[in-house]
Amino acid sequence: MNMIKPFTIATSLVALLAACGTVPTHDVDGSADVKNYERSLYERTSTADSSLYDRLGGRDTIEDFVDDAVERLLVNDRIAHHFDGIDIPELKFHLTEQICQLAGGPCIYEGMDMESAHFALDITAAEFNALVEDFQRAMRANEVPYGLENQVLALLAPMKPAVIRQ
Repeated sequence: MNMIKPFTIATSLVALLAACGTVPTHDVDGSADVKNYERSLYERTSTADSSLYDRLGGRDTIEDFVDDAVERLLVNDRIAHHFDGIDIPELKFHLTEQICQLAGGPCIYEGMDMESAHFALDITAAEFNALVEDFQRAMRANEVPYGLENQVLALLAPMKPAVIRQ
């Protein structure tokens, strides 16, 4: 009887995992078609009957995690410099309105478009990622369930090409 050697199994497993790692899932830093982005992306991926806004707990929850996220951004050495001279209460208000509207809530975002708001800031992909990390931490600290956290991030992700300048 021919026995399979442990080395052969390990080698096969490593090759299989390596092959899986090379399957492209999406181009995170490449161009994205922002014009075709639908603000209700979560509706296509969710089976829930209620809006993301309702599932989050409404405006209060959004205000709480936005407030927390902005406070984290202000002390984050990687990106805090971008907020010098910014009206922080106004920033929190506009971010809350934007997320509220995107999540299907009753809010109406009347702030600047993302490209105009970030054009002169020379934001890098690393800085954008730092912002996303702070938002994730804030949502977790405010007990936003992981699945809803991902849906909020999915609403914001298409804005990346309009924000990054480097």
